[in-house]
Amino acid sequence: MLSLQNGVGISRAAPYGVGVFDRADETSDAAAVAAGKSAVYAVKQEPASSFSIVPHNGHDSHEVDEDMHLALAHQMYKSGNYKQALDHSSAVYNQNPLRTDNLLLLGAIYYQLHNYDMCIAKNEEALRIEPRFAECYGNMANAWKEKGDIDVAIRYYMIAIELRPNFADAWSNLASAYMRKGRFNEAAQCCRQALQLNPLLVDAHSNLGNLMKAQGLVQEFNTDINLLSTGQGSDDGWSCYNFICRDRNCQN
Repeated sequence: MLSLQNGVGISRAAPYGVGVFDRADETSDAAAVAAGKSAVYAVKQEPASSFSIVPHNGHDSHEVDEDMHLALAHQMYKSGNYKQALDHSSAVYNQNPLRTDNLLLLGAIYYQLHNYDMCIAKNEEALRIEPRFAECYGNMANAWKEKGDIDVAIRYYMIAIELRPNFADAWSNLASAYMRKGRFNEAAQCCRQALQLNPLLVDAHSNLGNLMKAQGLVQEFNTDINLLSTGQGSDDGWSCYNFICRDRNCQN
């Protein structure tokens, strides 16, 4: 799942279902960095910025034009009109290439257009401005996974999770990457962690179901889902998080 900063995710199955989550209750560094931006491909609604104490008397024409194009870009994106979304998002980029919310959106649009190199490039631009933007790492990982470099994808998912340990979509996507590598134990742990964070995350249910069915564990899958839905899941997810940290330390 892709992430957007306005709290809506986008999945390949549905144009506007990819990894968006409400981040109003999160206090991660990535959320703090992104606070005050209008709409970005992340998983939850960002709180409005409260840093300025000077009353804002209005927008100049350029800012209004930017906001209009960005709103239209999101609207076109949600409706699956990715080429039109690209036109509006590119107009914002031409006026203000430093808007990280728009760069994240541009990357997601290019992903949906199967231009994975441009998706990666736009997220890298955003990271040069906001180095701790977890959603950018998650979306780059999605692109690398589609390009077939699963090891790089796993590395970027790990970074996204280190920046935001409660990034449910990243946990679920990491599980999918582990499945492609045949690392089923890690995949199952990541699925469970994603579901502990967001019991309604469809991709995580799908990943865990496919994984357990492939291993002939249908009954265990049903039991696990029932436990997670009541908040009684196991500690496997945090064990996987500790594993990720150890694994990255070994690589560094």
